[in-house]
Amino acid sequence: MQAYKPFIKKFSWVLLLIFLLVLTKVILFKGSPRYYKNYFRTTYHNYTVAEGKRKANFKPFATIKLFYESRRLNMEYKVSNLLGNILLFIPLGFLLPLLVKRFRNVFVILLTGFLLSLFYECTQLVTGIGVFDVDDMILNTTGTLIGIIIFYILKSLFPNKPQATNNIAASATPN
Repeated sequence: MQAYKPFIKKFSWVLLLIFLLVLTKVILFKGSPRYYKNYFRTTYHNYTVAEGKRKANFKPFATIKLFYESRRLNMEYKVSNLLGNILLFIPLGFLLPLLVKRFRNVFVILLTGFLLSLFYECTQLVTGIGVFDVDDMILNTTGTLIGIIIFYILKSLFPNKPQATNNIAASATPN
């Protein structure tokens, strides 16, 4: 297993990079490249952060409650939005502690997931290519936590170092 360790490490870094690229595409660039080319050429110049603030949700659980209580919204849309925000960040909670020992602290990983989510939400607010929603940050951070839990479950199932046998007890028993 030790021979595969460098390969697994490099593969995990590639996965993290791919994950971040996919995350950026899914969160910030949902539309086609043509849409964003047109948006930044025309509409963006008229956009103001104040307009983004009017559309934003700064009240925790307001969107989640709306999705839960609304009968008008399509169930598939509700599930994909709520569950999607959670699922998107699970790899972060798993890959960070796998790759960097400094990220073996649950608080540090959660803070990183929260800050990454905050970055995406603020980018949406500043550019107008999405809507700032505090509930997205809550769901993204929850996804990060689930990823952490998965990491520690797998770590306990597949310990890194083999258990040392008790050689003293084995040599003390008569043959």
